[in-house]
Amino acid sequence: MLSGGVAVNSAQFEMELWTCAQRTFAVKSFYKNNDSYVAAQREFRKKFGIHRNSKTPSAHAIKTWSNNFEETGSTVKKKGGSVKIVRTPQNIDALRASFEQSPRRSAVRHSKKLGLSESSVRRILHLDLHCGNRKRFQESRSTCYIGP
Repeated sequence: MLSGGVAVNSAQFEMELWTCAQRTFAVKSFYKNNDSYVAAQREFRKKFGIHRNSKTPSAHAIKTWSNNFEETGSTVKKKGGSVKIVRTPQNIDALRASFEQSPRRSAVRHSKKLGLSESSVRRILHLDLHCGNRKRFQESRSTCYIGP
């Protein structure tokens, strides 16, 4: 079994196949050998004593690691995802003011008035204003925290 592997019901699930030192060595040997994946794999086998029929980092893995290294200075995975721009203090304050002005208005109408999606309004209500829904807001302002 390779480093970091876990066997479950005779199926092997790799947690983290290659260590940081191994990834670093693969990237260094890739650059040292004029961007040759095959030469980097050969050096990797020699360095870590891996049999020729055993697994080595694929060309795709080495390419990914080298691209990550060039972009971030690290061989680990880049954190993906989009930049979150909806739950800004300005949008939270605007929704708070809108709800205080018209507490009977539905979340859908608040979203249209503010130019936000309905799910964004509900997310702000739930996570930032601590208010699950409009009815609870109407019943008691103590259940919904709308203060600054």
